[in-house]
Amino acid sequence: MKTQLIKIIGKSMLLGVALLHLFSCSKSDDYKKYIKDGEISYTGKIDSIQVYSGKERVYITGLFMADPKIERLKVYWDNRQDSTELTINRTSGVDTLKLSLPIREGVHNFEFITFDGQGNKSLSVFKTGISYGERYGSGLLNRPYYTTGYFAGDQNTTIAWGGIDLTSGATFTEVEYTNTAGKLVIQRDSIHIGESILKNYLPGKPYRYRTLFIPDTLSVDTFYTNYVTQILPKEIYLKNMNFPFQTAAMAGSRWGTPADWQLNDAAKNFKHTDNNFYGGIEIRSNQACLSLEAGWWQWATPSPNLAPIVNGKMYQTTNLQPGKYRFTITKLDKGAAGTVHLVAAKGTQLPDQANLAAASLAYKVISGTDAVLEFNLSEASAVTIGLLGNMPGTASDGSYIKITGNMTFDVLP
Repeated sequence: MKTQLIKIIGKSMLLGVALLHLFSCSKSDDYKKYIKDGEISYTGKIDSIQVYSGKERVYITGLFMADPKIERLKVYWDNRQDSTELTINRTSGVDTLKLSLPIREGVHNFEFITFDGQGNKSLSVFKTGISYGERYGSGLLNRPYYTTGYFAGDQNTTIAWGGIDLTSGATFTEVEYTNTAGKLVIQRDSIHIGESILKNYLPGKPYRYRTLFIPDTLSVDTFYTNYVTQILPKEIYLKNMNFPFQTAAMAGSRWGTPADWQLNDAAKNFKHTDNNFYGGIEIRSNQACLSLEAGWWQWATPSPNLAPIVNGKMYQTTNLQPGKYRFTITKLDKGAAGTVHLVAAKGTQLPDQANLAAASLAYKVISGTDAVLEFNLSEASAVTIGLLGNMPGTASDGSYIKITGNMTFDVLP
């Protein structure tokens, strides 16, 4: 029994050895059919490929680094439905591929293969890129604006922008306007800025703007919306012109100083207990009116106070182009004593009363319940407009002017 088992095992081992020898011979012969034309030789692959998106194109960069024998590069896309081939002139160092490839809008898969002079090719390198076109561009909307205003005091136009979907690639707003030198200015501001300031803006000239889009972080091209055109900003020449007037500071509950209006020391004749001087504002019936007043010392607190006003000035300076202008005070209350002039003068100051005739564009004595002053300007200039007061006052009497209505400033035809 034991002898028979050994015979069986022996026969099995012999059969196994025979089969192993048979298969070994078969496999060693099979490889020859793959190298019947010689061993396969691969060229070096292109390295560091990057496919940038663009407008109806992609821009491709890469490096030829290791293999000096590379002579051609073939680029396939969309499952080899299309291709292009480039001749490569290798140098002894690292050479760079820069290829702008026109291609229809959409996502594309690219395959890159290099060849040497013998036709040997590299292994494939695969990359994906995007081309943007009319479909993308047709969905782009201009950033809206809320308000736009020109202030002649600083000659700037301010645009307050609305919101926009940043995922669309909105990046900049670009504004074209004419400056005071007559030159076209192109100003580009980040989409993240909520307000654009157009400096030295020429009033009366419209501006236009458009929105710029960069579709993604790899895009080499910028997309532009159509211009929004013929935008004329609202022109503001003077501030704090409406009753009740805004105050900059108060000395208690009655006397104060107005916002935006400038006052010289003579016009600030109310000394408060804080040892500061105020002027230009009086609160009447809980509303702030513009005011110049002197006298009534026994009622002033602390007393004596409200000293006589000599060449007291309350004014604003603006910048005007050549033309005809009108300044109007619609409602005022003027006491009998003292003299108050409404004055317009070139420059940044009002003249004293003695120099009115020589140094002003126009002036008039204020009387009645309103006042209107018109003047002409022959050249672009800073112009100062306001009140000039010469107002006596004693302990028992005084003089005053109170502006209790709106004021307007108009450009005349």
